[in-house]
Amino acid sequence: MDRVVRVVDRSVDALATLAGILMVALTTVVMAAVISRYLLQTPIQTTTGMSGLIFAWLVFLAAISVTHRQDNIAVTYFRDKLPGKLPEVAEVLMKIIMLSFCLVLAWSSLQLTTAVMDQRLPSLQISTAWLNASVAVTFAVISVVLLLQIITDIFFRHLRKPVGETIDPSELAEGTIKGGAE
Repeated sequence: MDRVVRVVDRSVDALATLAGILMVALTTVVMAAVISRYLLQTPIQTTTGMSGLIFAWLVFLAAISVTHRQDNIAVTYFRDKLPGKLPEVAEVLMKIIMLSFCLVLAWSSLQLTTAVMDQRLPSLQISTAWLNASVAVTFAVISVVLLLQIITDIFFRHLRKPVGETIDPSELAEGTIKGGAE
């Protein structure tokens, strides 16, 4: 199981790196669009389509990393008030619900992706499947990540990753939230 966790960790790190590269690409495309439109007075027609496509993949690939690191926004007040082992049970149940939702989204978006294969993005003249595939791929990978987290939480507790940073409401009110790199 250690090996599986390491492979998933490395794969998610590679996807996070790809998301970073896409961020650079998105910035470059948008800057090229602005420069060509306002300085050169000759807009590049494909920049809008390219920026939309890159943005979709960027956002969804980043979602994989967020889910893997368990940095999702969560309201844990009531879960943390539960006695004994119930907070851990609630955490696993929440991940099972998330997994179910992700599987439905992955399946639905895969069906949509295959249904629109023949349609083209107007400015780029590539299949709209490239845009819709970002959802299918992402939720399939997030499903794998969540399944691994559920198995780890239940059977391999020593391999569990720490949950993302939590903010103490009193620190928020006082304005004394501590940064992650202290």
